[in-house]
Amino acid sequence: MTDIILAGEHQAEEVLNLYQACAEVLAAQAISQWDQNYPGRDFITRAIKNKELHVMMEDNSIIGAVILNEEETLEWEAIEWRDVIGKPLVLHGLCISPTHQGKGYGRQLVDWCDKYAKEQDYTSIRLDTFDGNPVSNQLYLHNDFQLRGFVEFTHRPIDAQRYNCYEKWITI
Repeated sequence: MTDIILAGEHQAEEVLNLYQACAEVLAAQAISQWDQNYPGRDFITRAIKNKELHVMMEDNSIIGAVILNEEETLEWEAIEWRDVIGKPLVLHGLCISPTHQGKGYGRQLVDWCDKYAKEQDYTSIRLDTFDGNPVSNQLYLHNDFQLRGFVEFTHRPIDAQRYNCYEKWITI
């Protein structure tokens, strides 16, 4: 049985370890989506402090994480979003522990984000994900997100600059 809760400061190190484990698995697959800076300690600490980081718990261990807020990058201004007058929720850094991947936990966490968005009166969910990560792209497409375009993050390494932007309309 899993539970999704707001992360506490005492969980910062465990969350950092989770993101690092996921980054190592991605790197082993030649997917340069995450590095030592993102999602790093400062990113996680800030998300916990701002009460934006939610963790998926199973047997008192963190097996997943996601950050939810309203922060959009400047690069997203070029995207033709469907929800132009509503209140979008932005999803960042969704990850599932490597030992729990491929077992439906990612879908469960995305479903929880949908429920959260509805409960908080959001009208859509937006996110970007690395173009070179087929698993994350399929996760969002299979959960009714629509590809709205892509952005280039030129501050990233040359082989990790293109990110697909997805949006899901929330029906209340």
